[in-house]
Amino acid sequence: MFINTISLSNYRGYKKADISFGKSVNFFVGNNGSGKTNLLESIYFLALAKSYKTVDTSTIKTDSEFARITAKITSDKDFSSKIVISKIGKKISINNKEIDKLSDYIGKIKVLAFLPEDMDLIKGAPKNRRYFIDMIIGQFDKNYLIELGNYKNVLKQRNELLKILSENHSKDFTLLDIYTEQLSTSAEIIINLRTRFITKINDELEQMYHYLSANGKKICFKYNPLIERDILIQLKEKYQKDIFFRTTSVGPHRDDYDFLIDDIYAKDFASQGEQRIIILAILLSIANIIIKEKKVKPILLLDDVFSELDYLRQNQLVKYLTTADLQSIITTTNIKDINNSFLNNSKIFSVKNHLIREDKI
Repeated sequence: MFINTISLSNYRGYKKADISFGKSVNFFVGNNGSGKTNLLESIYFLALAKSYKTVDTSTIKTDSEFARITAKITSDKDFSSKIVISKIGKKISINNKEIDKLSDYIGKIKVLAFLPEDMDLIKGAPKNRRYFIDMIIGQFDKNYLIELGNYKNVLKQRNELLKILSENHSKDFTLLDIYTEQLSTSAEIIINLRTRFITKINDELEQMYHYLSANGKKICFKYNPLIERDILIQLKEKYQKDIFFRTTSVGPHRDDYDFLIDDIYAKDFASQGEQRIIILAILLSIANIIIKEKKVKPILLLDDVFSELDYLRQNQLVKYLTTADLQSIITTTNIKDINNSFLNNSKIFSVKNHLIREDKI
């Protein structure tokens, strides 16, 4: 899968932009604030129908009524995709046919993104790790996305009921039992799908980490569900606590993940460069899973990925992307450390003041 062309209208700082991508590595080079990240965000928005940064309407250029992203995609079946964002919502279409349900759209364009926000993945809050995994599994498995939506809806209803029970000092748990049973059913499905997916990542991860890091350390991506079995029983055991605190205290919405290097938690010692290598190794491991199981190559979005990576690791990464023939869209302030043999087989664009032009080496 790769993007042939993308057109932006009134998106962030772009009044209008038309870009033709290469099938392999695409470098977008420019100073900070030049518009590189906005371009990556537009591709992310195209794939997941939402910004990873802010609310949808903030992507509309100042003094404009709407923003539009249009792209032509090559996959097993070529198609065009369009998203129009306005103050009253967004419209999504494939081949000019409007899509009504978001779950019918997400996964059509498979992207894996390394973003500045991901640097909080290892040492940041658990919600960052949950969001990262949920967005990836949601593209990979439509059933997961649907079940996660079901879970969130029931969780919201259950939490609202807990507040009412707390305020009224009620002992009638009839409706709470119903919500708890529904939540338990969804929780079990979500936990099982997460467990299976993390197992698949670990099957790929060590080899990928060794390649990028150039060391032989052992790595593990660990899933830590708060509850794994007897979910319904454990949820019911928390009734009094949940009513007192007016919220559901256990479940997949509170799960977490850990990264271990040689059985030591990476959050306790990993440098910024080591964190980048871990996150990249996970992304490329997931890319391998998608290629093997879905028979499609995802598009990689790598924002400021070279920062804090030395010459060796920058070139190891680009070598892998070139060899694997993965369409990669990389933003960076310079490419001075990238081997010319890789640059000769890549497309290079310069970005300045939200204007993009293709360059030659």
